[in-house]
Amino acid sequence: MRTSPSRGTSVGRGAIGALAALASLASGAWAESSRSFPWPGGVKAAVVLTYDDGMDTHLDHAVPDLDAAGLRGTFFLPGHSESLAKRLPEWRALAARGHELANHAIFHPCLRKPASSPEREWVKPEYALEGYTVERIRDEIAAMNTTLLALDGETVRTLAYNCCDTTAGGRSYVDAVRPLFLAARAGEDRIAADVGTLDPMLVPSWAAADVTGARLIAFAQKAVDAGGLAVFQFHGIGGQWISVSREAHRELLAWLAANRRTVWTGTFKQVMASVTAEQKRAAAPR
Repeated sequence: MRTSPSRGTSVGRGAIGALAALASLASGAWAESSRSFPWPGGVKAAVVLTYDDGMDTHLDHAVPDLDAAGLRGTFFLPGHSESLAKRLPEWRALAARGHELANHAIFHPCLRKPASSPEREWVKPEYALEGYTVERIRDEIAAMNTTLLALDGETVRTLAYNCCDTTAGGRSYVDAVRPLFLAARAGEDRIAADVGTLDPMLVPSWAAADVTGARLIAFAQKAVDAGGLAVFQFHGIGGQWISVSREAHRELLAWLAANRRTVWTGTFKQVMASVTAEQKRAAAPR
């Protein structure tokens, strides 16, 4: 999750607007619906599959299973990922196939002593957000955008706050990085039900770990029932840390593939481009 909005790594408003317009055109006219948000194509809800930390199990398990199901995911990469360093051509190829590479800062800084959970002893003191300034985290995140640009050539980017933490040195840095991104993923372990008023820089997600396929499907179904957006936050798939079994993951993908007419499964960038386009349309003078 970092530099000055005026630097070359920032996302121009024009680029974001162009992406949003293209997303709206590609999806066709917004369908009128009794649901709380008019999703494109007449679907009832949207689902985004995100994967954190640039793991080998993403390349070995998640991506092959996504490709087999005809679905695309968003991969939030930290710059210090060992997998990124050792398997860079595979990560670049993943982007070429339509998956999204997204920003998870360079050093994955987190709060070491968050107010809502036990001390995270694994956070190195030098990468504890308590010791960061807003300027430092903004610069680190912006530098990661440059790394990603070299990987996939994309200029419009999304962010995932490391450990879902949004403060540095006791101050929120959400607005400091807002000019750099189309959207950012937060935590809260819930769906976004009222998508029309959703802050694109604070999109809720569910950190799924050690759960069944049925539980994963139930979370997606919540979005269908509410006409909202379900963002999954995965880490390991079939191994490594904070993992979900490959079987459970495949069950979710099969359900999503079988329910394409009801649920739109897109990358975080695709879905949020459409959300922001509709929010602007709804806010425009009549």
